[in-house]
Amino acid sequence: MSMNTSITWLRIACVVTIVTGILCGLASHPATAGAWLFLFDLLSWPLNGDPAFFAADTRAVNAVLGGTMVGWGVLMYLLATPAQMTHNPAVPRMMLVALGAWFGVDSVGSLLAELPGNIVLNVAFMGLFAPPLVAIQRRLRDGV
Repeated sequence: MSMNTSITWLRIACVVTIVTGILCGLASHPATAGAWLFLFDLLSWPLNGDPAFFAADTRAVNAVLGGTMVGWGVLMYLLATPAQMTHNPAVPRMMLVALGAWFGVDSVGSLLAELPGNIVLNVAFMGLFAPPLVAIQRRLRDGV
């Protein structure tokens, strides 16, 4: 995979993260929670309309999580440039370490919360980010 392809893929993954964060943040108000409610219904299969709403404390958590996801996605998007990736080889490595930390904590928490469907979503997100980051690291290591 070329450096440009890897960076484009990585930036698309960042945009997906930002959009997901916006949907999560919108779930902090009942009138705009529909997409996030559907996602939680899907993650706790089977589809049955449960949850039908988010309690006030869950809406607050949605706001915080949405903001965190948007901020994380924007940060990674800004780092995913040819200059950053080629002139600072620590950047893709740090991004992979951060993704691994997120994946571990989020997946263990999902198991503890009895929401294994979220682990599937975590694997999908990891599948968006890991391939281009690993490809960038290999190209930098091999001097290509």
